[in-house]
Amino acid sequence: MGIRSNFISNLIFISFLVLETFRKLGNMAETRTPNKTYATHPTTYGKGSRQCRVTGRKGGMGLIRKYGINMKRQTFRERAYDMGWMKYK
Repeated sequence: MGIRSNFISNLIFISFLVLETFRKLGNMAETRTPNKTYATHPTTYGKGSRQCRVTGRKGGMGLIRKYGINMKRQTFRERAYDMGWMKYK
């Protein structure tokens, strides 16, 4: 009985220490001042400034800009026939 109760009390103490450590780490992350470098990149020019005219997703890879289409590739494939584009083999 003595060994079992000693084991249980040690287990409870260790779990308390772990929970206390996680609680302190959580408070550290909340009280720390945020890093402002993520908002310093300009969004008025370049790939990040353009977006799809249908879905509003940001540009980059897959944005079709030719002829002023400004659509993502997937959206253009869905709506190309309605816009009058024909696919020739």
